[in-house]
Amino acid sequence: MSDSDEQDEVRAAGGLVVRDGQVLLVHRPRYDDWSLPKGKLDPGESWEQAARREVHEEAGVRVRLDRELTPAHYIDNRGRRKTVRYWVMSLEEEPGEFVPNDEVDRLCWATPDDARLTLTYEHDLALIDEWVGSEKPGGGAEIERKFLVGHVPAEVRGAPFKPIVQGYLSSGGDPELRIRRSGNDHFLTLKAGSGLQRTEEELPIDRARFERLWPMTKGRRIEKVRHKVDHGGRTIEVDVFDGPNRGLVVAEVEFPSVEEARAWTGPAWLGEEVTDDPAYRNATLAR
Repeated sequence: MSDSDEQDEVRAAGGLVVRDGQVLLVHRPRYDDWSLPKGKLDPGESWEQAARREVHEEAGVRVRLDRELTPAHYIDNRGRRKTVRYWVMSLEEEPGEFVPNDEVDRLCWATPDDARLTLTYEHDLALIDEWVGSEKPGGGAEIERKFLVGHVPAEVRGAPFKPIVQGYLSSGGDPELRIRRSGNDHFLTLKAGSGLQRTEEELPIDRARFERLWPMTKGRRIEKVRHKVDHGGRTIEVDVFDGPNRGLVVAEVEFPSVEEARAWTGPAWLGEEVTDDPAYRNATLAR
């Protein structure tokens, strides 16, 4: 793309904000539509900064970025090419009462099914499908490298974090079936395979369903705190384990392709790579 093409392109960023298995939708009276919160980049602003700012300005919530979703490319109502990058986002704190603003007069939290019925635009519907895993890129493939961390540096200790507990409904073979509580969100996840590329399908579930399933995981659980560290535009998830695995620290990095995964060079504080070592799979560590 030439410099002229970049200047002609409208660039925007936004988020699919998740809380307890529901997503945040906003209503814009100017267009009388329901959409995911998003907006154009300010001069000198990064995509990530714009995404967080726009969500806060439109919906009044402060968020942290999780994984990036597939960007949307389309022609806007003025005939301009537009690219919007979206991230799955989680709340940094419980939101206060919503105050209508110039852009948004209403918001709601919706289940994936309700969101599909409410959202106005096809590209937003595709993001919902991607999030719940029915149209996850790579057919549900997770491409991930894993490293031990001997000394936790200050940049990790000061990074955003979430407590996680997860338990395995089935972990004695392949595939694995687990439930996870990450902050206020709950998920049911199936994983299969081993090594660099595995199959992963993840579905949000509500708190009540999680609590009904949790007793079935007795003896197959892990506790950890996950810190998210930005390194050169890629997120490193650093898991500091508690409980029977206290003292273990493992870093995980996801990639869009095997080629990018193999070419990536991480920071010096990453230790031995254990991507292919089954001893460091979460299902193995669960007890």
